[in-house]
Amino acid sequence: MDFLEEVKRIHIIGIGGISLSALAVILQAKGKLVTGSDKVPSSLTQKLEEKGVRVVQEMDKTLIEKADLVVYTSAIAKDDTEMLYARTLKKRVCSRAELLGYFSRQYYTISVAGSHGKTTVSSMIGHLFVVSGKDPTIHVGGIMKELDGNVRLGKSKYFITEACEYKDSFLHLSSDIAVVLNEDPDHLDYFKNNENYYKSFEKFAKNIKKDGVLIVNYDDLFARRLKFINRFSYAIKSRADLQAINIKREDGFETFELLFLGLNFGKVRLRALGAHNVYNALATIAVGIASGISLQIIKDALESFEGVERRLELVGKVKGAEIIHDYAHHPDEIIATIKAVKESENKHIISIFQPHTFTRTRDLYYEFCRAFIESDEVWLLPVYPAREKPIPKITSKFLAKGIAKYNGVVRYFSNFDKCYSFINKTADKDKVFLIMGAGDIVSLAYRFKKNDE
Repeated sequence: MDFLEEVKRIHIIGIGGISLSALAVILQAKGKLVTGSDKVPSSLTQKLEEKGVRVVQEMDKTLIEKADLVVYTSAIAKDDTEMLYARTLKKRVCSRAELLGYFSRQYYTISVAGSHGKTTVSSMIGHLFVVSGKDPTIHVGGIMKELDGNVRLGKSKYFITEACEYKDSFLHLSSDIAVVLNEDPDHLDYFKNNENYYKSFEKFAKNIKKDGVLIVNYDDLFARRLKFINRFSYAIKSRADLQAINIKREDGFETFELLFLGLNFGKVRLRALGAHNVYNALATIAVGIASGISLQIIKDALESFEGVERRLELVGKVKGAEIIHDYAHHPDEIIATIKAVKESENKHIISIFQPHTFTRTRDLYYEFCRAFIESDEVWLLPVYPAREKPIPKITSKFLAKGIAKYNGVVRYFSNFDKCYSFINKTADKDKVFLIMGAGDIVSLAYRFKKNDE
């Protein structure tokens, strides 16, 4: 029996999260009365309220008492008052991951896993499926510019989603097509060591449905170890089913020639900036081929894909200096983002970074210290704690000392206002300010939308 059939009222704790806000829209479309709570109002909660979803900032016991099901995020604190109250009432509870897993079994599911790139690739695939007329339901962890949102309600069997590894969340998914982009150890506060991280991806691959397809980046030494009966590979450096050759930058955009099973199928042009997006495009092409979409439609879709907010997004200019924002919060993402900007801009690059969580800053400290080598200056802001409590000595000032061994100019700002003022004071046409991080640093970046020249 469909467990949601007997559920009429659903309360979502942390409904402002990018994933849960999308699931709220899907649930409402299925006829459920959805309410939610989130401590901080946002554009996502505002959009939900415009759709008729009641969102509160403080606990409202009545909403929990009336709910048939309470949904929560894996990032929730153990002592969260709403969850404690729901359990006291012996309410049926369900994690975000379990709910997403439920949907994956109701649809033909295409899931995208990896340490980074999930949002861009799932958005690329979503755009491809829309363009090809497959009318998919899309659930992504960012704002797709084509949708002006993070969710699309389709009428077909196709469901396209990100597969997040944090706390083994993606093990609840049952995929028809599963993509593994890369396996760079992260979330070591949960996984404890690299081997546990890799084993989790192995379990994820084993959950693919019978007759499903596994798509892997063959240039990633750990992703290429994953086994499945129907496996499709892509690469730039290695021999694979799909390969990109003759990668060039033309008029500021990436182009490459596509080899499929050794045959050259011509040039592919991307709007997306950065060589890492060639890998993203190859993953999307692999999914398209596995889904029976013609190569010409795939090429056209990639060329028309406008991207995702907070991914190499030009948000404005100040005195001729470009302000670019990116979600990068892992060392490998930072390296790729700086490289993409450096290749396209012959300017003085100032990287402004907000570390995301104390445990990640601690566990990947040495990687972070070396990640900014290609940047001319590095400016740091206080660590964004997310779900965590401070760890003694793990601060941005501590990180600044390590980065200073590899970069000549390293500054620390205690808050956004001071950083904002210094950007305005020092900006000129020969500089690019690259603002990076997964926390609330987006509010700093988007201040410059007002100053767009």
